[in-house]
Amino acid sequence: MNIEEICRKYNIDHYTINDDKSIDVEGDLNLHDKGLTKLPLKFGSVSGNFNCSDNNLTTLEGSPENIGGYFSCSYNNLTDLKGGPKSVQGGYFCS
Repeated sequence: MNIEEICRKYNIDHYTINDDKSIDVEGDLNLHDKGLTKLPLKFGSVSGNFNCSDNNLTTLEGSPENIGGYFSCSYNNLTDLKGGPKSVQGGYFCS
């Protein structure tokens, strides 16, 4: 699948594809409870909240570098937070 197909599959709107094939998203991004074992894309920046909780993630590789709202990766199979965001303006939830 290409980036546009993946965005359609996960209802990701208002995005820009960067030169490095990461995507920036304007607004919130909800990947909650999608049965993911890894993030489907590499994300650059998300201006709102980023929720990838309640999946089967074993890594945060591909997480946005910068998030304008909160970041939630709770209820996954993570053993560490490597690959997680570098900047989160809101809360960072990882219970």
